[in-house]
Amino acid sequence: MKNTQPILIVSTGRTGTIFLSRLFADLYPFDPAQGRPASASYHERGPSRVIQILTNLHFSHLFPKSGLKAAWKILKGKEIETCEAEFHIDANNFLYGLASLAPELYPNLRVLHIVRDPRAYVTSQLNFSRQKRTSFISNYLVPFWQPNPFLVGELPFHRAFGFTRFEKYCWVWDFKNRVMSGLENSATPYLRVRFEDLFSANHHEEVFARITDFFGLPRAADIRGRFAEPANTSKPTFFPEWQDWPPHQAAQLQSLCGRQMDKYGYGGEAKWLDKIEQAR
Repeated sequence: MKNTQPILIVSTGRTGTIFLSRLFADLYPFDPAQGRPASASYHERGPSRVIQILTNLHFSHLFPKSGLKAAWKILKGKEIETCEAEFHIDANNFLYGLASLAPELYPNLRVLHIVRDPRAYVTSQLNFSRQKRTSFISNYLVPFWQPNPFLVGELPFHRAFGFTRFEKYCWVWDFKNRVMSGLENSATPYLRVRFEDLFSANHHEEVFARITDFFGLPRAADIRGRFAEPANTSKPTFFPEWQDWPPHQAAQLQSLCGRQMDKYGYGGEAKWLDKIEQAR
């Protein structure tokens, strides 16, 4: 009987998952007591992009759950079974909906959900989607790369298809985080941490210790310097930070994300509240 612990690190994307996958691979490369790797750590392992598209098709009521499960078994089902490590870690935002839809695909799964301030996520996503050719093609040209608010059943046609790219990513942030947060009340062991706390110089040691405790890994010593340079950062090439947004854009994000922002502890700054007030 295999004794590998499967772990998914999920998010909306733009949350440091490349950095985390490399960090776990570096910190836990070998367990002398077991004589085998302590962790096999991956970023978006295998054909996960296909799973994301099929997941979004399922949420749009265009693809059955049975088909999604079958696709996962064909494309990714052997990963845990063939893993020789004690922990199989996949930092994979493409699998944001899989654990809530079909937890049985990962027996004994543990899920780490990383949430990021939607204002920072939207800014990063808009900039990143224009900085790499592959990201541009995915985000602008590939059908069902992101969920669709009309087909999901949350917004009327004229509202959903009248979205600007900015509004679309606001809704995507809210929808995906609601899906992932649904694991709070499930049988799947689930931990949520904020991106800002994990990568804060004042908190990352404490937050990372909570994560390793949750996974069942031994705590790592002296990790402060490892958080200095997260990987795959976006550059503010055309879309500014929220402090420079006009009030109407602040109000748009607040309208789409406000309830979840409050839940996660975002949006209380005086400057932000002033922008919202100005837009009224």
